[in-house]
Amino acid sequence: MSSFFDRIFKFFYKYISYSFAIVFFSLLGAFFGAFYAYFFGSALIPDFTMANHPEVVLVFVVTTLMAALGHSIEFGILAPIGYQGFRSDTKKLNITLRPNETIRHKDILELENILKSIIDFPKENMFAAVRYACFVFLSVMITYLIYKYPIYELALIFIGWLAAVFVYGGFSYIISDYFTGAKRVEIKKILAYRDVTIHKNYGIMSLKGKFIFLLILILLSLSVLAVFISFENASLLKISAFITMTFFEAVILIFMFFQSINLTLEQINESANSLASGGRGALPILSIDKEFIQFAENFEKATREVGRIRENLQELVEAKTSELRNSLEIVESLKKQQDGDYFLTSLLIKPLSLNKTLGSNVKTDFFIKQKKTFTFHGRENEIGGDICITRTLSLRGKDYTFFLNADAMGKSLQGAGGVLVLGAAVQSILERSNAVQSVKLLYAERWIKNAYQELHHIFESFDCSMLVSMVMGLIDDETGLVYYLNAEHPWSVLFRNEKAEFIKNNSELRKLGTPVKENSLEISTLQLQPGDVLVLGSDGRDDIEFVSMEDLRKINHDEELFLHHVERGKGDLKSIYKSILETGELTDDLSLMRISFKENTTLPARSIRKESYELMRKARTNIKDGQLEKAKQNLVDANKINPENQEISRALIRLLVRMKDYGFAAEKLNAYIEEFPGDTDLIYLASFTYKQTKEYGKAIDMGERIRLRNPGHLSNLLRLVQLYLLIGNLPKAEKTLGLTSFLTADSKRIESFKLQIEDYKKKVLD
Repeated sequence: MSSFFDRIFKFFYKYISYSFAIVFFSLLGAFFGAFYAYFFGSALIPDFTMANHPEVVLVFVVTTLMAALGHSIEFGILAPIGYQGFRSDTKKLNITLRPNETIRHKDILELENILKSIIDFPKENMFAAVRYACFVFLSVMITYLIYKYPIYELALIFIGWLAAVFVYGGFSYIISDYFTGAKRVEIKKILAYRDVTIHKNYGIMSLKGKFIFLLILILLSLSVLAVFISFENASLLKISAFITMTFFEAVILIFMFFQSINLTLEQINESANSLASGGRGALPILSIDKEFIQFAENFEKATREVGRIRENLQELVEAKTSELRNSLEIVESLKKQQDGDYFLTSLLIKPLSLNKTLGSNVKTDFFIKQKKTFTFHGRENEIGGDICITRTLSLRGKDYTFFLNADAMGKSLQGAGGVLVLGAAVQSILERSNAVQSVKLLYAERWIKNAYQELHHIFESFDCSMLVSMVMGLIDDETGLVYYLNAEHPWSVLFRNEKAEFIKNNSELRKLGTPVKENSLEISTLQLQPGDVLVLGSDGRDDIEFVSMEDLRKINHDEELFLHHVERGKGDLKSIYKSILETGELTDDLSLMRISFKENTTLPARSIRKESYELMRKARTNIKDGQLEKAKQNLVDANKINPENQEISRALIRLLVRMKDYGFAAEKLNAYIEEFPGDTDLIYLASFTYKQTKEYGKAIDMGERIRLRNPGHLSNLLRLVQLYLLIGNLPKAEKTLGLTSFLTADSKRIESFKLQIEDYKKKVLD
């Protein structure tokens, strides 16, 4: 249909004039309007026929032809003989817009005037249609009045005329809008190329107005048809003719309406693609509807802004690149300085985190993988808050292995700062312990207590801004007894007989630097057997991020997973680390320590010689019979035969205390405690025995060892109070008595000691 109309339009445009090519299709509107008027008249006025109203019909036909002729002449039907039309604007269009003649050479002002005339053309054509329709109606009205036809018929004809004017005017507008589109686009492209604003004017009828016109036209057609049928004055031929003409008219208008919209949208799409691909994105829009014109204006504003940005893009890119380059240089400089600080800190930490064990029974090894890595001078290093320290230490003539596994709060440099302070303090304590004789005489429990308190006071000065979790302890190289404390560090693991289990305790000890209660320090003991392996580790061993296809981050919360890694790695640190990595990725610093005791030695079978066993049996019988002296002699003889047997020594010492032979008991206790330091019950008995032999210093040492192992041992605390009073150490007595307030204590005995302390104070004052 589009090519059919285009061929007709090009024919009239080529051989007559541009404006008449458009008006020709407008005359179709005149025909449709006359058609509507006729059907209205014949429907509303049954007697309206050529026979009854010959004058009116004749005038109507003649004036309609005159209107069509006048409309044609006005818009250039006589152009081939040199007459371009009535109006100056149509004359200009017909003269300027000729086939095979270009308009690119014309100046901007002339092009703008032509464009304005073309944009106004649909409006002027519609007004001309209304004028000629008025001419027809006035002619019919005068004829009615002259020949004195009924006035009511004239009123009905007026209604039909209104319908005809509506169809004629609207048809003329839409037809003119459609066929002027190509020239509007051509001129707009020329002006756009010359950077002239092209969207200044728009048509009198908007997109919404056209749609409403089409809707009313359809409703009007249905109304005319309904009236025509209702008056029973219509033949089937007339009804068919009306429907056919109405359908033909509606199809033409609807096609042109939607074709115009479709072409406009294609223009918008092409312009958007052009803009997106780097072109100018000009939009010489086909439509003159207000909505599309406003869109085109806004689109051009956007394209101008995009064009401005593109013009300055290179400059902007260079400026931003320069800024980024400068910023990058600053960042690289700062990073280099930071990496230098990291490197210096790591150099300071290295000599503090050492494995310096000398014994043959206890072997230590550790593995540290800090989360933060950095490169300095082409070498990759790492820094973090984990540290491991082991060293051989001598106390009271016995060799001990000191071990420490700690995790300082914070990441990277903050954690490394905590490690630096901790490592320096620990090394200072260890050096002092090897150099100062009074420190060498301390028991293991007392040494650990003093070391912990010194470290805690150092970190307490940081006002909780630097906290450290740790496991610290001593291992008796000969007996394998472990003295240790855990300050909010993950539980250590005992790997024995291919089975791993946690070493749990009820300690309430908090991290270094956290305010603690006076009675919160508790030192635990663990007896290692030959072949046992202790595995210590920081919380990085548990903070594993599982590899998952899901977007959600999944962190391990199962502490017992580490036991699986220890068993799978058979207590070897590198194998344990490999097992952890197979499970997931590390999210924190990781440090692992391995401590083995007589790893390649099997536990000897516990045996007692037949003679010793017989003497033990006799001693038990003697004790039952009350023959304590015979029992004592039998146990002494058995002890001489098996001096290494713990059971015989324990039985002999207990019998000596029962017999109140405190001197001999004290002598045996000295040797027994050195050989079996893990026997807490005998240490408690030793405190009592030394008190009886008036060796108050030894008694206090034994009592303090018990207090550090078991702070809640009431009888031991009360004995210590008594011992401190005996040596005149009132502050210690008061302080120790104060510790009983944390226990469910025997109030009578406590009150008794309070009275003794008060009496002692009075004596001192007197």
